[in-house]
Amino acid sequence: MNYNAEHLALGCIQFFIIVLLAPFFAGFIHKLKQRARGQKGINILQFYINFNKLLKKEVVLSKDATLISSLAPYIVFVSYLLILLMLPAFYRYSLLGVSSDVILIAYSLALATFFMTLYAMDQGSAFGGLGASREWFLTVLSEPSLIFIFISLAIYTKQGRITDIFYFIQNGAENAFLSGAHSSSVSIAIPFLLFISLFIVSISENARIPIDNPETHLELTMFHEANILEASGKHLGIYEYGSYLKLTIFLTIMSLILFPYMAVNIYQVPLALTTYFIKMIILCGLIAGVEIVNPKMRVFRAPNVLSVSFILSLIAMILSIRGF
Repeated sequence: MNYNAEHLALGCIQFFIIVLLAPFFAGFIHKLKQRARGQKGINILQFYINFNKLLKKEVVLSKDATLISSLAPYIVFVSYLLILLMLPAFYRYSLLGVSSDVILIAYSLALATFFMTLYAMDQGSAFGGLGASREWFLTVLSEPSLIFIFISLAIYTKQGRITDIFYFIQNGAENAFLSGAHSSSVSIAIPFLLFISLFIVSISENARIPIDNPETHLELTMFHEANILEASGKHLGIYEYGSYLKLTIFLTIMSLILFPYMAVNIYQVPLALTTYFIKMIILCGLIAGVEIVNPKMRVFRAPNVLSVSFILSLIAMILSIRGF
Protein backbone atom coordinates (compact mmCIF):
# COMPACT_ATOMS: atom_id res chain seq x y z
CA MET A 1 0.00 0.00 0.00
CA ASN A 2 1.20 3.49 -0.81
CA TYR A 3 2.50 5.39 2.25
CA ASN A 4 0.05 8.31 1.86
CA ALA A 5 -2.81 5.96 1.00
CA GLU A 6 -2.11 4.01 4.19
CA HIS A 7 -2.29 7.20 6.27
CA LEU A 8 -5.56 8.17 4.58
CA ALA A 9 -7.15 4.75 5.02
CA LEU A 10 -6.11 4.34 8.65
CA GLY A 11 -7.07 7.95 9.40
CA CYS A 12 -10.57 7.28 8.05
CA ILE A 13 -10.84 4.06 10.05
CA GLN A 14 -9.74 5.89 13.21
CA PHE A 15 -12.30 8.67 12.66
CA PHE A 16 -15.23 6.32 12.05
CA ILE A 17 -14.34 4.07 14.98
CA ILE A 18 -14.26 7.03 17.39
CA VAL A 19 -17.56 8.40 16.05
CA LEU A 20 -19.24 5.00 16.32
CA LEU A 21 -17.90 4.32 19.83
CA ALA A 22 -19.00 7.68 21.28
CA PRO A 23 -22.51 6.59 22.37
CA PHE A 24 -21.04 3.40 23.83
CA PHE A 25 -18.75 5.32 26.20
CA ALA A 26 -21.64 7.54 27.37
CA GLY A 27 -23.85 4.48 27.82
CA PHE A 28 -21.11 2.64 29.71
CA ILE A 29 -20.85 5.50 32.24
CA HIS A 30 -24.63 5.49 32.64
CA LYS A 31 -24.66 1.71 33.10
CA LEU A 32 -21.92 1.81 35.75
CA LYS A 33 -23.79 4.44 37.75
CA GLN A 34 -27.02 2.47 37.65
CA ARG A 35 -25.33 -0.76 38.70
CA ALA A 36 -23.61 1.05 41.58
CA ARG A 37 -27.05 2.25 42.73
CA GLY A 38 -28.33 -1.32 42.73
CA GLN A 39 -30.41 -0.89 39.56
CA LYS A 40 -30.48 -3.32 36.67
CA GLY A 41 -29.37 -0.59 34.31
CA ILE A 42 -30.07 0.22 30.69
CA ASN A 43 -28.97 -1.76 27.69
CA ILE A 44 -25.34 -0.83 26.98
CA LEU A 45 -26.45 0.01 23.42
CA GLN A 46 -29.51 1.99 24.51
CA PHE A 47 -28.13 5.34 23.31
CA TYR A 48 -27.77 3.92 19.79
CA ILE A 49 -31.40 2.79 19.92
CA ASN A 50 -32.55 6.20 21.18
CA PHE A 51 -30.65 7.99 18.41
CA ASN A 52 -32.19 5.76 15.75
CA LYS A 53 -35.68 6.46 17.12
CA LEU A 54 -35.15 10.22 17.25
CA LEU A 55 -33.97 10.32 13.64
CA LYS A 56 -37.36 8.93 12.59
CA LYS A 57 -39.38 11.50 14.55
CA GLU A 58 -40.68 14.81 13.24
CA VAL A 59 -38.90 18.07 14.13
CA VAL A 60 -41.18 20.58 15.86
CA LEU A 61 -39.95 24.19 16.04
CA SER A 62 -41.27 27.13 18.00
CA LYS A 63 -43.37 29.65 16.08
CA ASP A 64 -40.75 32.25 17.06
CA ALA A 65 -37.83 30.21 15.71
CA THR A 66 -35.74 31.49 12.82
CA LEU A 67 -33.26 29.92 10.42
CA ILE A 68 -30.80 29.62 13.32
CA SER A 69 -32.89 26.86 14.88
CA SER A 70 -32.68 24.82 11.67
CA LEU A 71 -28.92 25.26 11.23
CA ALA A 72 -27.60 25.23 14.81
CA PRO A 73 -27.86 21.44 15.49
CA TYR A 74 -25.85 20.64 12.37
CA ILE A 75 -23.23 23.32 13.06
CA VAL A 76 -22.77 22.00 16.61
CA PHE A 77 -22.45 18.44 15.33
CA VAL A 78 -20.01 19.35 12.55
CA SER A 79 -17.86 21.33 15.01
CA TYR A 80 -17.31 18.19 17.08
CA LEU A 81 -16.68 16.11 13.96
CA LEU A 82 -14.06 18.64 12.87
CA ILE A 83 -12.20 18.18 16.16
CA LEU A 84 -12.32 14.40 15.81
CA LEU A 85 -10.90 14.75 12.29
CA MET A 86 -7.91 16.56 13.82
CA LEU A 87 -7.51 14.42 16.92
CA PRO A 88 -5.31 11.32 17.03
CA ALA A 89 -6.66 8.53 19.21
CA PHE A 90 -4.81 5.33 18.43
CA TYR A 91 -3.17 6.26 15.10
CA ARG A 92 -0.57 8.99 14.84
CA TYR A 93 -1.81 10.51 11.53
CA SER A 94 -5.32 11.91 11.76
CA LEU A 95 -7.17 13.05 8.63
CA LEU A 96 -6.68 16.75 9.42
CA GLY A 97 -3.48 16.34 11.42
CA VAL A 98 -1.75 19.05 9.42
CA SER A 99 -4.43 21.53 10.55
CA SER A 100 -4.72 20.26 14.13
CA ASP A 101 -3.74 23.53 15.78
CA VAL A 102 -4.44 23.57 19.52
CA ILE A 103 -6.15 26.96 19.36
CA LEU A 104 -8.38 25.79 16.50
CA ILE A 105 -9.61 22.91 18.67
CA ALA A 106 -10.45 25.29 21.52
CA TYR A 107 -12.30 27.65 19.16
CA SER A 108 -14.23 24.76 17.59
CA LEU A 109 -15.52 23.83 21.05
CA ALA A 110 -16.48 27.47 21.66
CA LEU A 111 -18.23 27.62 18.26
CA ALA A 112 -20.41 24.63 19.18
CA THR A 113 -21.34 26.24 22.51
CA PHE A 114 -22.12 29.54 20.77
CA PHE A 115 -24.59 28.02 18.32
CA MET A 116 -26.18 25.76 20.91
CA THR A 117 -26.94 28.78 23.11
CA LEU A 118 -28.15 30.72 20.06
CA TYR A 119 -30.57 27.87 19.43
CA ALA A 120 -31.77 28.05 23.04
CA MET A 121 -32.48 31.77 22.85
CA ASP A 122 -34.00 31.53 19.36
CA GLN A 123 -36.89 29.46 20.70
CA GLY A 124 -38.32 32.40 22.63
CA SER A 125 -38.53 30.26 25.77
CA ALA A 126 -37.69 31.52 29.25
CA PHE A 127 -35.85 28.30 30.02
CA GLY A 128 -33.83 28.69 26.82
CA GLY A 129 -32.46 32.01 28.01
CA LEU A 130 -31.80 30.54 31.45
CA GLY A 131 -29.90 27.61 29.96
CA ALA A 132 -27.88 29.85 27.62
CA SER A 133 -26.81 32.18 30.43
CA ARG A 134 -25.81 29.25 32.65
CA GLU A 135 -23.94 27.57 29.80
CA TRP A 136 -21.85 30.67 29.17
CA PHE A 137 -21.38 31.12 32.89
CA LEU A 138 -19.59 27.77 32.98
CA THR A 139 -17.85 28.27 29.63
CA VAL A 140 -16.33 31.58 30.67
CA LEU A 141 -14.96 29.89 33.80
CA SER A 142 -13.61 26.78 32.05
CA GLU A 143 -12.34 28.31 28.79
CA PRO A 144 -9.21 29.94 30.32
CA SER A 145 -8.21 26.62 31.87
CA LEU A 146 -8.70 24.85 28.55
CA ILE A 147 -6.60 27.43 26.70
CA PHE A 148 -3.84 27.21 29.33
CA ILE A 149 -3.87 23.40 29.07
CA PHE A 150 -3.33 23.50 25.31
CA ILE A 151 -0.70 26.26 25.57
CA SER A 152 1.13 24.33 28.29
CA LEU A 153 1.20 21.23 26.08
CA ALA A 154 2.50 23.29 23.17
CA ILE A 155 5.26 24.89 25.27
CA TYR A 156 6.13 21.63 27.02
CA THR A 157 6.58 19.75 23.74
CA LYS A 158 7.63 22.73 21.56
CA GLN A 159 4.95 21.65 19.07
CA GLY A 160 1.87 23.47 17.81
CA ARG A 161 -0.19 20.67 16.29
CA ILE A 162 -2.08 18.29 18.53
CA THR A 163 -0.84 15.23 16.62
CA ASP A 164 2.80 16.32 17.03
CA ILE A 165 2.29 17.16 20.71
CA PHE A 166 1.20 13.68 21.75
CA TYR A 167 3.66 11.94 19.44
CA PHE A 168 6.44 13.97 21.08
CA ILE A 169 5.25 12.89 24.55
CA GLN A 170 4.99 9.27 23.40
CA ASN A 171 8.53 9.32 21.97
CA GLY A 172 9.90 10.91 25.14
CA ALA A 173 8.28 8.23 27.32
CA GLU A 174 9.51 5.41 25.06
CA ASN A 175 13.07 6.76 24.91
CA ALA A 176 13.20 7.16 28.69
CA PHE A 177 11.92 3.60 29.15
CA LEU A 178 14.37 2.06 26.67
CA SER A 179 17.38 3.98 28.00
CA GLY A 180 16.43 3.38 31.62
CA ALA A 181 16.70 7.09 32.32
CA HIS A 182 14.69 8.62 35.14
CA SER A 183 12.41 11.48 34.18
CA SER A 184 12.66 14.67 36.20
CA SER A 185 9.95 15.49 38.70
CA VAL A 186 8.94 18.51 36.57
CA SER A 187 8.44 16.42 33.42
CA ILE A 188 6.25 14.03 35.42
CA ALA A 189 4.34 16.78 37.22
CA ILE A 190 3.31 18.72 34.09
CA PRO A 191 1.22 15.94 32.44
CA PHE A 192 -0.25 15.02 35.84
CA LEU A 193 -1.33 18.61 36.55
CA LEU A 194 -2.75 18.98 33.05
CA PHE A 195 -4.67 15.72 33.38
CA ILE A 196 -6.31 16.78 36.67
CA SER A 197 -7.09 20.23 35.27
CA LEU A 198 -8.60 18.80 32.08
CA PHE A 199 -10.60 16.25 34.07
CA ILE A 200 -12.26 19.06 36.04
CA VAL A 201 -12.91 21.04 32.84
CA SER A 202 -14.40 17.95 31.16
CA ILE A 203 -16.83 17.50 34.08
CA SER A 204 -18.01 21.08 33.56
CA GLU A 205 -18.02 21.12 29.75
CA ASN A 206 -19.92 17.84 29.53
CA ALA A 207 -22.49 18.80 32.18
CA ARG A 208 -21.58 15.97 34.54
CA ILE A 209 -22.09 15.66 38.28
CA PRO A 210 -21.22 17.55 40.52
CA ILE A 211 -21.48 20.58 38.18
CA ASP A 212 -24.63 19.43 36.40
CA ASN A 213 -26.74 16.30 36.14
CA PRO A 214 -27.23 14.92 32.60
CA GLU A 215 -30.06 12.66 33.80
CA THR A 216 -32.39 15.37 35.12
CA HIS A 217 -34.81 17.80 33.50
CA LEU A 218 -35.55 19.73 36.68
CA GLU A 219 -35.78 23.32 35.45
CA LEU A 220 -34.21 24.94 38.49
CA THR A 221 -31.00 22.91 38.33
CA MET A 222 -30.24 22.03 34.72
CA PHE A 223 -27.55 23.70 32.60
CA HIS A 224 -27.03 21.86 29.32
CA GLU A 225 -30.49 20.32 29.12
CA ALA A 226 -32.16 23.75 29.30
CA ASN A 227 -30.50 24.69 26.01
CA ILE A 228 -32.08 21.80 24.12
CA LEU A 229 -35.34 21.64 26.05
CA GLU A 230 -37.29 22.73 22.96
CA ALA A 231 -35.41 20.37 20.60
CA SER A 232 -37.27 17.41 19.18
CA GLY A 233 -36.98 14.65 16.63
CA LYS A 234 -33.89 14.68 14.44
CA HIS A 235 -32.56 17.88 16.04
CA LEU A 236 -32.68 16.36 19.52
CA GLY A 237 -30.95 13.22 18.24
CA ILE A 238 -28.17 15.28 16.68
CA TYR A 239 -27.69 17.28 19.88
CA GLU A 240 -27.57 14.10 21.95
CA TYR A 241 -25.06 12.45 19.63
CA GLY A 242 -23.03 15.67 19.66
CA SER A 243 -22.86 15.48 23.45
CA TYR A 244 -21.48 11.93 23.15
CA LEU A 245 -18.85 13.15 20.68
CA LYS A 246 -17.87 16.00 22.99
CA LEU A 247 -17.44 13.61 25.92
CA THR A 248 -15.33 11.32 23.71
CA ILE A 249 -13.14 14.26 22.65
CA PHE A 250 -12.29 15.15 26.24
CA LEU A 251 -11.78 11.53 27.26
CA THR A 252 -9.47 10.96 24.27
CA ILE A 253 -7.33 14.00 25.07
CA MET A 254 -7.10 12.91 28.71
CA SER A 255 -6.10 9.40 27.66
CA LEU A 256 -3.32 10.83 25.48
CA ILE A 257 -2.04 13.07 28.27
CA LEU A 258 -2.08 10.22 30.78
CA PHE A 259 -0.62 7.49 28.58
CA PRO A 260 0.04 8.40 24.93
CA TYR A 261 0.35 5.38 22.69
CA MET A 262 -0.36 5.73 18.98
CA ALA A 263 0.40 3.42 16.10
CA VAL A 264 2.69 4.73 13.35
CA ASN A 265 1.99 1.92 10.89
CA ILE A 266 -0.71 -0.59 10.09
CA TYR A 267 0.95 -3.39 12.08
CA GLN A 268 0.73 -1.46 15.37
CA VAL A 269 -2.94 -0.51 14.96
CA PRO A 270 -4.52 -3.58 16.71
CA LEU A 271 -2.44 -3.07 19.87
CA ALA A 272 -2.94 0.71 19.80
CA LEU A 273 -6.71 0.33 19.34
CA THR A 274 -6.92 -2.14 22.22
CA THR A 275 -4.87 0.17 24.44
CA TYR A 276 -7.07 3.14 23.50
CA PHE A 277 -10.25 1.22 24.34
CA ILE A 278 -8.89 0.11 27.72
CA LYS A 279 -7.84 3.67 28.58
CA MET A 280 -11.27 5.01 27.65
CA ILE A 281 -13.03 2.36 29.76
CA ILE A 282 -10.84 3.26 32.75
CA LEU A 283 -11.62 6.97 32.31
CA CYS A 284 -15.33 6.21 31.97
CA GLY A 285 -15.11 4.31 35.24
CA LEU A 286 -13.34 7.28 36.85
CA ILE A 287 -16.07 9.68 35.76
CA ALA A 288 -18.79 7.29 36.94
CA GLY A 289 -17.02 6.98 40.31
CA VAL A 290 -16.87 10.76 40.74
CA GLU A 291 -20.57 11.07 39.90
CA ILE A 292 -21.54 8.29 42.28
CA VAL A 293 -19.80 9.70 45.38
CA ASN A 294 -20.63 13.39 44.79
CA PRO A 295 -24.00 15.13 44.92
CA LYS A 296 -24.82 17.95 42.52
CA MET A 297 -23.51 21.21 43.91
CA ARG A 298 -25.17 24.61 43.92
CA VAL A 299 -24.65 26.80 40.86
CA PHE A 300 -22.54 29.38 42.65
CA ARG A 301 -20.14 26.77 44.00
CA ALA A 302 -19.04 25.83 40.47
CA PRO A 303 -16.45 28.68 40.29
CA ASN A 304 -14.69 27.21 43.34
CA VAL A 305 -14.14 23.91 41.54
CA LEU A 306 -13.20 25.46 38.20
CA SER A 307 -10.76 27.83 39.89
CA VAL A 308 -8.80 24.74 41.01
CA SER A 309 -8.57 23.68 37.37
CA PHE A 310 -7.37 27.15 36.37
CA ILE A 311 -4.68 27.21 39.08
CA LEU A 312 -3.42 23.74 38.11
CA SER A 313 -3.24 24.66 34.41
CA LEU A 314 -1.47 27.92 35.28
CA ILE A 315 1.12 26.08 37.39
CA ALA A 316 1.65 23.60 34.55
CA MET A 317 2.17 26.46 32.10
CA ILE A 318 4.71 28.14 34.40
CA LEU A 319 6.60 24.87 34.79
CA SER A 320 6.52 24.40 31.03
CA ILE A 321 7.93 27.87 30.44
CA ARG A 322 10.70 27.28 32.98
CA GLY A 323 11.56 24.01 31.27
CA PHE A 324 11.51 25.65 27.86
